[in-house]
Amino acid sequence: MSAPAPGTLVLLRHGESVYNAENRFTGLLDVDLSDRGVHEAELAGAQLAAACAHDPSLVPHRVLTSPLVRASATAAIVAAALPGPPPLVPEWRLVERHYGAFTDDLRESVRAEYGETAYWEYRRSFDHRPPPVEEGSEAAARVADTFGRLPDAARSGMRRDTESLADVVHRLEPLWEAVQESLDSGENLLVVGHGNSLRAFVMLVDRLTASEVQVLNIPTGIPLVHRFTRQTPDGGAHPGGKSRPGAQPDAQAAGAHLVPVHRGGRYLDADRAEAALADLEQRGGT
Repeated sequence: MSAPAPGTLVLLRHGESVYNAENRFTGLLDVDLSDRGVHEAELAGAQLAAACAHDPSLVPHRVLTSPLVRASATAAIVAAALPGPPPLVPEWRLVERHYGAFTDDLRESVRAEYGETAYWEYRRSFDHRPPPVEEGSEAAARVADTFGRLPDAARSGMRRDTESLADVVHRLEPLWEAVQESLDSGENLLVVGHGNSLRAFVMLVDRLTASEVQVLNIPTGIPLVHRFTRQTPDGGAHPGGKSRPGAQPDAQAAGAHLVPVHRGGRYLDADRAEAALADLEQRGGT
């Protein structure tokens, strides 16, 4: 029996939050969507629903979402517009990067205090962590409140002081493994996360290098579609491309793995994504 076609993965960064609008480091703080963010979520839902009507392979069977309210609210708005609607599944590994001591600070204030070189290292490098959140500060109390509402696995599986993007990639690896299994069985998924958790997730999906992910930006509220094909490792064939005697023709049984049809995916609204990415680039990135 042949394997089902791989499922489709749609990634969505939450709509603009009130802290995005203020240009603050949000990290693990749980903040609401802005009015613009609600509109972005509604628009994303309408556009994805319209696309699903023409292409059933886009209809998600489940919506995996960060439990932080700006993401979960976006997920709920989008899911309500889709056929079904699909169930929402909170995934703690999708929470935003912990920005440590920068949490709740204006970006320009951090830039002025630490200087240009350090600011960009902290913000965009792959493995550079911001200073730890200061114990006893209001930001520390609010971060602790977030941790208190996450499952035990999150409290034991995440750094409690600060994170680099590399740390976020590490905590997302088990989720990507589970998502691959679901996609390989033909399940379509919508994943709703944050700027940095989705940058880290895309690094795993597209096998980006550290230098590639450093310049990757993801705009708010625009669905990013990844389709996949199966690729069989070279070890599954004799030299010359001939299959080993008795080899299983089924792609799944032969040890094939999923690879994106288009590295980087395709935005559902390419024109809006282009404009949003240009604006992000001008403001220093995600």
